[in-house]
Amino acid sequence: MISAGRVRTWADRTLGRPERVDVAIAALLGGYAFARLYVAGGLPAAVGVLGMTLPVAWRRSRPVTAAAVLAVAAPLNGVLFGPLVRCGTALPAVFLVAYSVGARADRRRYAAAGLLLCLVNVVAQCGYDPLLGLPTVALMAPVLVVFFGCGRLVRRRLAMTEALRRTSVRLREQRERTAQLAVRSERARIAGDLSTSLSSSIERITSAAAAGVAAVDTDAGHTRQLLAAIEQQGRTTLQRMREVLGSWQDDPPGHPQPSLAELAVLLDRATAARTELTVHGTPRTLPAALELSGYRIVEHMLTAMPDAPGAAVAVTVRFDPAALELRVDGPSGAGAEVPLAAARERASLHGGTVDTRVSAGRLLTTARLPLVTSHV
Repeated sequence: MISAGRVRTWADRTLGRPERVDVAIAALLGGYAFARLYVAGGLPAAVGVLGMTLPVAWRRSRPVTAAAVLAVAAPLNGVLFGPLVRCGTALPAVFLVAYSVGARADRRRYAAAGLLLCLVNVVAQCGYDPLLGLPTVALMAPVLVVFFGCGRLVRRRLAMTEALRRTSVRLREQRERTAQLAVRSERARIAGDLSTSLSSSIERITSAAAAGVAAVDTDAGHTRQLLAAIEQQGRTTLQRMREVLGSWQDDPPGHPQPSLAELAVLLDRATAARTELTVHGTPRTLPAALELSGYRIVEHMLTAMPDAPGAAVAVTVRFDPAALELRVDGPSGAGAEVPLAAARERASLHGGTVDTRVSAGRLLTTARLPLVTSHV
């Protein structure tokens, strides 16, 4: 016993391709016409009528060619075999081909030529078929045009769909390029922040070393303190380099590095919405690179939200023993991909993550930065 699942599988494999459907329709129309004409007109008439049905098999791949075959076959059958009834299979065939001409012909002149060829077939059928007659052309020609017009409408719809698909692909590629540019820009700014931090640290190391050299012969205890300070400063600088290294910039910025303590100022400057800053846990001094990255991440999160006066934006800073958590809850809008990509790039430098969630028109972004080192 054949199950319904096997029947569906066979149908999907056999009829899943439109070309196979056309072959099946052509075989069905041709077989029926052959059987009828074999009885009414003999074997030659039965073979001849196949020229008026079999072109359906290639109506999708070569519609104008199929119409040309039909235009030749219809009058040729009438001349050779006389008035026989063929409309039961020949008219559906020409209507299907007319639809394919409208839907598949690339150029307008090819489509017009295909329609004209189909019209020749209809006129020949009406002239030679005893059930139709030439006056029936006035009825069949509009029906033919309707099939052709439906094909043109489908073609136009498919063309619009394809254009929208290509536009969507271009927009997606553009968003990806814009996000990449944002990441590069953020890396350049990170490099500038690193350059400023390293310059300050190296200046302190250089000053301590110079003072140690000057005091080496006069004050051994002070010299040891200076050398210890140099060691500590060197370790701190090395740690900062490991946290931020990845991009470089030759020109250092001319302004001091911001920190988490300046988030309130950032909220007043970065958005016109009503803002609320909440701090959980015990605030403590973090490594300068982590402070700067936390500030920049919140800045990117605010940029990802539309600047809507009257809207509410809530910023939460949580100092956990193992991580620094930054959460921004505000209105959602278009264009959030680029600043969020920059925020993720900044968080990845510290092994952190940035998660986003949109719900009821609100965008909730949460950044978590692990605290793997302490700073004194």
